[in-house]
Amino acid sequence: MALALFPLLISFLFLLPVSSLAQTAGNITVGASLSAVENSSWISPSGDFAFGFHQLEHNKDLFLLAIWYNKIPEKTIVWYANGDKPAPRGSKLHLTSDQGLVLNSPHGEQLWNTSQTINGGVVDSGVMDDSGNFLLIGSNSIVWESFKNPTDTMLPSQKLDKEVALSSRRSETNFAKGRFRMVLKSDGNLVLTTINFPSDYLNEPYFESKTSAGDSDLSSPGSQVVFNESGYLFVLRENNERFRLTPTITGSTKDFYYRVTLDFDGMLVLYSYPKIR
Repeated sequence: MALALFPLLISFLFLLPVSSLAQTAGNITVGASLSAVENSSWISPSGDFAFGFHQLEHNKDLFLLAIWYNKIPEKTIVWYANGDKPAPRGSKLHLTSDQGLVLNSPHGEQLWNTSQTINGGVVDSGVMDDSGNFLLIGSNSIVWESFKNPTDTMLPSQKLDKEVALSSRRSETNFAKGRFRMVLKSDGNLVLTTINFPSDYLNEPYFESKTSAGDSDLSSPGSQVVFNESGYLFVLRENNERFRLTPTITGSTKDFYYRVTLDFDGMLVLYSYPKIR
């Protein structure tokens, strides 16, 4: 296990363009559905991101409900819902007014839904936006969004509040929750740590930002982890000062896709992909 992670490992991957296989774009109305088959997704207006069923490499009859880069050949996943319970071929995702997104197996078993996190709100529509965030909208407000329910990755413009964690996957191809966590604790200190399966108990951190009150002369604790539109990751303190976690970025988010991922080996990595114009 790596012990010193910051500055973050930066990976620049240069990939060739592919054609988009968009089925739907932008806003999604209540009653819409997707089936767990190849090329079943809702696409953001720019075509940069897709939300839908992503076929697993090791078993072509199992699918993740996921968000991925749609214009990159590898279709890199940036969010997923059912890593612990992949959906069999023929499963269906429905957008409903009372439960939001509901994923059912071909036999009717409910594999995942957003009902516990929409706080009783009524859903009017869904949106796959160009930032890579999938939102559920009700009464002209956001009742659920993937940015507030992260898995192992942050995208530019995404913010994590206290006690909202990034969780690594088990392995490169196993999307069940792994051993590593990144979380801004209630005292404002950002930590990278491991857990003891099957509990969620956090072990001693192998990295910490030391941004809790009293850890530095600033005495202002961290309030959020921010990955901004310029590609910088930092802890935002309550006094609006920043504790930077990434080095200087030379490319613009207009020209590159950026993501920060807590990889399955516990390393927090800043990745960059050139956009194809």
